[in-house]
Amino acid sequence: MKKGIIVLLIAVLASSFAFATLSGSAGVRFDADLTDKVFITSNPASLDFSFTFTSDEIKIDSSEDEIHVEVAASAKFILGKYKGGIYGVRILADADTSDRGIGIVASIDTAKIVGKNWYVSVLGTQSAYDYAKAAVLQYNDRTKSDDFGNDYEDDDWQASTYKPGYANVPGVTVGYADFTVSAGFDYIDDLFIASASVETPEFAFSDDAVKVQAAVEANRLAVDGKAVKVAYNVLGASAKATVAVQDITIGVATDMGLEKIGAEIEGAKDEDTEFNIDARVDFKYNFVDASIYTYAGKEGLAYGTPLYNAYKDFYLEAKAAFDLNAFELPLKVTVSAKNITNSEAFIGGVIKKAGIVPKVKVEFAKDAITAAASFEINTEDKGWNTLVYGTYAFEKFTAGAGIYVAGATELQNVKFGAFAESDKLVKGATFGLSYGLDNNNTYKKGGTNSLDNAKFSSDFKADPVDAGDVLAYCKIAF
Repeated sequence: MKKGIIVLLIAVLASSFAFATLSGSAGVRFDADLTDKVFITSNPASLDFSFTFTSDEIKIDSSEDEIHVEVAASAKFILGKYKGGIYGVRILADADTSDRGIGIVASIDTAKIVGKNWYVSVLGTQSAYDYAKAAVLQYNDRTKSDDFGNDYEDDDWQASTYKPGYANVPGVTVGYADFTVSAGFDYIDDLFIASASVETPEFAFSDDAVKVQAAVEANRLAVDGKAVKVAYNVLGASAKATVAVQDITIGVATDMGLEKIGAEIEGAKDEDTEFNIDARVDFKYNFVDASIYTYAGKEGLAYGTPLYNAYKDFYLEAKAAFDLNAFELPLKVTVSAKNITNSEAFIGGVIKKAGIVPKVKVEFAKDAITAAASFEINTEDKGWNTLVYGTYAFEKFTAGAGIYVAGATELQNVKFGAFAESDKLVKGATFGLSYGLDNNNTYKKGGTNSLDNAKFSSDFKADPVDAGDVLAYCKIAF
């Protein structure tokens, strides 16, 4: 039935060009690697676009009845990198690399029965609630994929050391008076999954000075085999509240879960119950914006990638930003510290102390000039780094340069980068030229982002002949 509805709606949408939008980007870039004095150029022309047919709502509505059906679907034709997406259909791919293709993605975005103050959605259960996120701890270069299988980088994403284990499964989501209730299950071969959750609306008290919201969720995963039986049970809860009194705003958010893992292998029982919790407190007053984030439990950061530390048992961080523009000084000073208690972490597959990591960053912004300087150190391995950069916005282009220096017991890295970039020479086009910066990041996000995130390609200390890369590019967005 769902497939039939999709086909019908996509046919309607495809014939309704009034709803069509075209978006994407095209560009050409020239990379020059100066290492070992060898000049290498490449011209990987890029073209990624989507042609989307959309409709806000397609309704079956009775003028005599308040209860009606709301259904909306979308179809997207994509030209770009193809990585074998589940919902995409590859029509044409490059014969040599098989990484580019043309395809179509279709989905139902809304399928509801709607009443006066309630609705029932049949598109499945809600996602896990995750109210508390770290303010300091961030991760880079997480690869994600869209429905068609196109890979893209989700850079500098905010960490959340814990959220209750929860699975999205086929089911229904019911909304009533701003409450949301979701429940469903799935059974495939020997795998059984059941999930349920409830979220309250945001309650306001004292003329909106106090606001609170909460959610609870339950999840069960069971695998049955001839010799192995594993059950995974979760009971989770999330809550958040804000209090605003004159110029002071205080916010609290937390996620917690009681998890029971049981295994029975040929009669041998092994059960373990874990309690995990993370919480964040925010404080804002005039020119001060501060936060504290903490995690306690056994799960830790379990994303399974070596790009960052997986803190074990406990984690604590703090951050305070002081915006001195309130005193007519064009400065912002940010002081932060990760892993304040020097908890253990999984580093390179080994559990060891991760170190306290304090950092100070000073930012200057006035008229056409922006500049920043930062210093960070790890108390355990004595590793430190400092970054200084500045940019100037000319009438037709922006230019900037920076230096990054790092080491431990001795100086280990010296990196330099510079760029010039303009989106004012030709309307709709961006031209750029950079040296010593990460080419991919600069091409996608610009030279200022590469400087601010210390993403450099050169390393003169590690290799004196490593002169870095030169990148010239033109990118057109549409």
